[in-house]
Amino acid sequence: MVLIKKLIPFLIVFWTIFYFVRTNSVYNTRLLLANIDGVVWLYAVVGTIFGMLAGFAIQKEWSEWNSLGDAVRGEVDGLEKLYLWSSNFPEKIKENIHTDIKRYLSLIIHEGWQYSEKGEKSQDVEDAITHLNTSIYAIFDEAPQLMPTSFALLSIILNNRSARLQHSAEHMPPLLRNTLRFASFLLIGLSMFIAIKDIWLAFIFTASVASLAYSIFLVLTDLDNPLKPGDWHVTTKDYKALLEKIS
Repeated sequence: MVLIKKLIPFLIVFWTIFYFVRTNSVYNTRLLLANIDGVVWLYAVVGTIFGMLAGFAIQKEWSEWNSLGDAVRGEVDGLEKLYLWSSNFPEKIKENIHTDIKRYLSLIIHEGWQYSEKGEKSQDVEDAITHLNTSIYAIFDEAPQLMPTSFALLSIILNNRSARLQHSAEHMPPLLRNTLRFASFLLIGLSMFIAIKDIWLAFIFTASVASLAYSIFLVLTDLDNPLKPGDWHVTTKDYKALLEKIS
């Protein structure tokens, strides 16, 4: 649905440019038809190069997106296990750990994402995870036998958290992004010079090519910004679900 909303204004602008180009006196259909064999092959080369670049970029960004999703689920799963594991601890330690987990979840939900997307860290979130770490180490004084499992669970949380921060801050290199943008522009622009006599048939052909190229670029943009609202984006719903479950 979001993609369709973005495509409609694009097609309106495209039709305006297409109509202006095709009805312009400079546009010579006969000349283009005379060179149709060479034009088609050259256009196919542009399309092939664009397809290879887009395929490589999508595969890389999709891998990053999946890794980010796995890290989020791993972090939430670790927090839930630590919460359940600590439920039978001595009262004071249990309350400290539970309070720290709830505070950490709440901060992630309300402010953690906006910093992660920029590759930055929220000081409040950092303080919360540091306090949780301190509460875990406090177990050593009162119940050292519980320390190995507690530390293992904390390690799972910290490792997945580090992975989440890393993958959420990684973006497509500017050179690759600009190359794909330029290739999309070429593919869309050059499609108007594939000579088809009937203007409506020509519009259907060129609009289909343009829409496909534009959609691929939108997909790449969404995948490259996994924390921003779009057709594909990672949300804090898992953190919210856990906080509601333990509250």
